[in-house]
Amino acid sequence: MFKRQLRKLKYLCIRLLRIKDNAHSIARGFTIGFLMNFIPSFGLGPFLSTLGPKLVRGNVVAGFIGGIFFIWAFPFFFYLNIIVGEALLPIKIETKIEIIIVEFEEGLEEPEQVITASLKIGKAFLVGMIVNMILFGAVLYFFIYYVIKKYRKDILKHFHKGWTLTKNKE
Repeated sequence: MFKRQLRKLKYLCIRLLRIKDNAHSIARGFTIGFLMNFIPSFGLGPFLSTLGPKLVRGNVVAGFIGGIFFIWAFPFFFYLNIIVGEALLPIKIETKIEIIIVEFEEGLEEPEQVITASLKIGKAFLVGMIVNMILFGAVLYFFIYYVIKKYRKDILKHFHKGWTLTKNKE
């Protein structure tokens, strides 16, 4: 199973590096596709990963690859959004998720407190998502741009080195 996932990862890398477009467009498309994993998209992530690069004139195929490449990391990114948002907008102890759970177990005697807690957690998530998208997007864009500009041919040669092609003799 690990070899199968590694093979898919290798295929996506080769597919990304073989795109016939300039490095700027590929990096922009890949980055926008990747950033769609920070947004809770309820299954529309691959669609948004292809639509997003069109809006910023990035490569659509690179955007799709960027979205699929890191789709497994969505739970980590979701948690990271909450952590970063809570670090920037501290949530008081009485408004954390435990209060919401207790309120639902005991009955909704004070629904205003539950709504307030939910709004504070949502605001922290949104702020964390925006900050993470800006930071990760900038770093990933420059990294992908540099790798494609400098090492595209070398990486493709490395991937092709292990392949043996046989000619059909008739």
